[in-house]
Amino acid sequence: MNAIPLTPSRGAPESTGRRPEAARPPATSGGTSWLLPSEPSSVPMARRLAIAQLGIWALHDFSDDAELLVSELVTNALRHAGGPIRLTLSLCSGDRAFRCEVADEDPGQPRVRRACGDDEGGRGLHLLDLLSRCWGSTCTAAGKVVWFELHPPALALEAALEETH
Repeated sequence: MNAIPLTPSRGAPESTGRRPEAARPPATSGGTSWLLPSEPSSVPMARRLAIAQLGIWALHDFSDDAELLVSELVTNALRHAGGPIRLTLSLCSGDRAFRCEVADEDPGQPRVRRACGDDEGGRGLHLLDLLSRCWGSTCTAAGKVVWFELHPPALALEAALEETH
């Protein structure tokens, strides 16, 4: 799997500090995944699943950011891809992160665009850039995976990782 570099709206390449150096996904622990139908009801369902999973992992501090970003990724997948959507949430023990992945069957990579003040869309990837530690898109044989990572406080993540073993 190759990571596709994304460029933020500023026109400059995304800083390497916001993206992992390796193109392969980090080692994860305690991941869970759901197949969501390609329909609008999947957006609130994905939000509920993310909040519930963060609650199980006792990572409540990230519920608001995770809920918003999950909603954006699932909405984009619905808007631009035609098939089912896979939501995967995991804990990355190697770089100490909460990771969300949304897979769809559209091979087209996300593109950051400049939204005008009265546009109803076009801000989702900007939100990813502002709220996540890093994010990106990876090509797959069936389409793509768009992902982001949030970094909880070390003690909270260690406790959540202990719960999964």
